[in-house]
Amino acid sequence: MVHDPNERLRTEVAQVVADVHRLIAGFAEAKRQHQAVTASASAERGLIVVVADVSGALTEVYFEDDIEQLGYHQIARGVVQAAQRAAAQVKSKADEIISAQRGSLLGLPKLSDLVDWVPDEQELPSPPAALLTPPAEREPVADTAEQAGLLELQEQRARLFATASAGGRRVSVAVNADGVLIDLQFSGAVGDLDYEQIAEAIVAASGAAVAAVARKVADLYAPTVEDDRPSFPGSDVVLAGLDRLRDQLR
Repeated sequence: MVHDPNERLRTEVAQVVADVHRLIAGFAEAKRQHQAVTASASAERGLIVVVADVSGALTEVYFEDDIEQLGYHQIARGVVQAAQRAAAQVKSKADEIISAQRGSLLGLPKLSDLVDWVPDEQELPSPPAALLTPPAEREPVADTAEQAGLLELQEQRARLFATASAGGRRVSVAVNADGVLIDLQFSGAVGDLDYEQIAEAIVAASGAAVAAVARKVADLYAPTVEDDRPSFPGSDVVLAGLDRLRDQLR
C-alpha cells in the first residue's frame, strides 16, 4: 500500500491551523469578558456605593438619602475607600478570566523560546504594585528619566498618577497607574452642587483621570529610539499564512 508522503504533513498543518483558530477565538472571548468586568462596593455604612470597571474608572456613584449625615471630607474618604474595594474585586474577577486562558497556552512555545532577547517570564520579578498613596502624601523621588531598564520602568509606572476635575473644578480626583482612585478633593464651592451632581462629577473626573494615566503609561513604555529587534506579524497575518499553507498541501 502506497502512502502519500504529504499526508502526515497535511494532517499536522490542519491540526495546527485548527488549534491556532481555537486559541485566538478563545482569546477574543476572554478579552470581551475581561472588558465587561465590573464590581461594586460600599462605604460609610452603605451610604456610599460605587461601581468600577476593568480600567479602574468609576462608572457609577450612588449616595443614599441619609448622605447628609456625612461631611464632605467623610464623603471623599468613603468614595476612595469604596472605589479601592471595588477595584480589588474587579482585579480578582479579571485575574480569573486570564488564568482560565493560561491553560490554553500549555504546550505552546513561549516567546522567550522563539526570540533570543526576550527573557523567560519566570526570570522576571513581579512588577511593583501601583501606589495607593495620595500624591500629596508621597515622598519626592529622584528624576530617573535617563533610566530605560525594565525594572526601572516598572518602578516608575508604580509611581505614576493622573489628576482630573469636573463639576466646575469643584470635584478633583487622582488615580494611580492602574486607574484606581487614590484621592478625592472637594473645593470650597462644592456646596453649589447637589449630591447627584457631585456623584456625576466624580464619575466624569474619574474617567478623565483614567484616560490621562493610560496615556502616561503608554508614553512611559513607548520606545524612544529605534532598535534592531524584529517586528512580528499580527494574528490575522499568521492565520492567513497558515490557511494558505494548508490549502497548498491539499
